[in-house]
Amino acid sequence: MKKWKSPNNYSKTVDLKQNDRLRKALAQEAAKIIATEGVRDYQQAKRKACERIGNSHHGSLPSNFEIERAVCSFQQTFLLDHEAILAMQRRTALNVMRKLCEYSPYLTGPVLEGTANSSSVISIHVSSDAVEEVVDVLQQDVLDLKIEERRLKLGKEATYLPTLVFFYQESEIAVTVFSLRQQHQIPKSKIKNRSLERTNLKGLEKLLRQVNETRD
Repeated sequence: MKKWKSPNNYSKTVDLKQNDRLRKALAQEAAKIIATEGVRDYQQAKRKACERIGNSHHGSLPSNFEIERAVCSFQQTFLLDHEAILAMQRRTALNVMRKLCEYSPYLTGPVLEGTANSSSVISIHVSSDAVEEVVDVLQQDVLDLKIEERRLKLGKEATYLPTLVFFYQESEIAVTVFSLRQQHQIPKSKIKNRSLERTNLKGLEKLLRQVNETRD
């Protein structure tokens, strides 16, 4: 025998299902915007998705984590060259990290996480108390290099760190320089409520081997 539901309970169940469908639709639209339009700000992607779908009920907005999963799904389903582009970006990152091996380089961001597209920046963290030394190493192969500042959250406080921005092997690279005192402080992710995912040279080499073995 089916359990009888009061009209109020039934209405709540319908509302929850509608909210779930709306969240999923917004996550999928935001993922499409991120994957095809080069938008990296998840809040901006949510706003665009809301405008296109016509949602004004902010309680139904998907989380950043839901959008990230939707991005992975969209890329695997619709962007047939995604894996090739990602492999190329990771190999480029590996080459740069080898040049900077004495500065404890780490790959981070969408190229590591697998959500990168062809316009994504390859983000690398290094540690040195002399930014000029890192610049000197890079300028052996890079002619046009800019020094910017990037805001990162280390622990409970936000700080600005020097970041070297340049193009190498057709990809944009951003090398953020931590001081030696800061080298073990992992910044907070803007997408997830936890520390950024990072991997060192050995970890990236292992990741590339695993991907190659899977293809074979």
